[in-house]
Amino acid sequence: MAALAISQCVSHVARPVSPMTQSKPSGSKQEQPIRSALILRKSTRWQWEKEQTGMTDAELKKHLHQKGTNVSELLENEKKQVQAVQEIVKELEKAGITSRVVTRQQLAQFLGETDLVISAGGDGTFLAAASVVNDQTPIIGINTDPVGSEGHLCVGGKTPPRNLIERLVSGNLNWVQRSRIRVTVSAKDGKAFSIFSMKKSPKKSTNLALNEVFIGEDEAAKVSTYNISIDDSQSVKQKSSGLIVSTGTGSTSWYLGMNRIDENATTSVLEALQSLGINVPITRNLVEKVVTTVNEKIPFEPDHPSFAFSIREPIFNATYKRTATRGFARKIRLESRCTNGYLVLDGSTKIPFPRGAVATIEIHSGDALKTVIV
Repeated sequence: MAALAISQCVSHVARPVSPMTQSKPSGSKQEQPIRSALILRKSTRWQWEKEQTGMTDAELKKHLHQKGTNVSELLENEKKQVQAVQEIVKELEKAGITSRVVTRQQLAQFLGETDLVISAGGDGTFLAAASVVNDQTPIIGINTDPVGSEGHLCVGGKTPPRNLIERLVSGNLNWVQRSRIRVTVSAKDGKAFSIFSMKKSPKKSTNLALNEVFIGEDEAAKVSTYNISIDDSQSVKQKSSGLIVSTGTGSTSWYLGMNRIDENATTSVLEALQSLGINVPITRNLVEKVVTTVNEKIPFEPDHPSFAFSIREPIFNATYKRTATRGFARKIRLESRCTNGYLVLDGSTKIPFPRGAVATIEIHSGDALKTVIV
């Protein structure tokens, strides 16, 4: 078993394709003409409050005032969002593209009738759209909330190009297939656990994640226990604070934050080298260069054919042997030994992962999401 653990550490840490050999994901042109579009608008706080309370505008204003909420700010944000969506509709009309503005609940209903999905909001709105699109319908993200969102998944980030729709119609945009993680959860008897429910259903539950998948106990302070197999290797028992599986798209977010090094850690390593007799000058300039060099190598391409995995705070002892704690793979199989485990996809979709449940995490080219790069 010890030999197996060592071999796993060696085989999975290596990167299949170095990001240094391909600075940008491969792009392609849109072949099919765009005639119709669905616009998924950002759900503002004002809109959310109206949906939750069912109140009229006047009633909601009074209700929020009584709670001490800055109603003027909410209304101003709502106004900006409405104006931004109206501008998108106007530009689409100029280009001869029909459009329909939809909510998150309506997106799936009209998806089969459109050539394009536009997310009008920030990264959260884009992820909401991506969670519904399971085919090759392309998605474009337009950041209509540059103050509240970085817009990493949106065209141009905080500053979308003014001629975006014009470039869309002329075919002057590069498209990329962003890899997604396929998650299938079932009980040992082959039945599935429904989302947000502990009830079993006849079929397996399969979902897609664009950024990352977290697997672990519902309570962060509890240790997560599971059996894990990486790329069909022998299954081993493991204890940790949870497991994160990330695509290239998600590698600039949680995965990067989890694995990046800082100045303190770097200084400690350099001091350890000095204590071993290796003459390394510890200067601020050198520390900063090491930190930058290491951290820049963590993110990888959004169309990378593998996903990255990272195990948080693993416990290694005589019972739980050392295994790979970080690396790349195309398939991971987990059997839960958790008390109240869950899988969380893109920070929103939550799937029960109770003791005995089996999760298969895979990456397939056919699951990729078609979107734009600039």
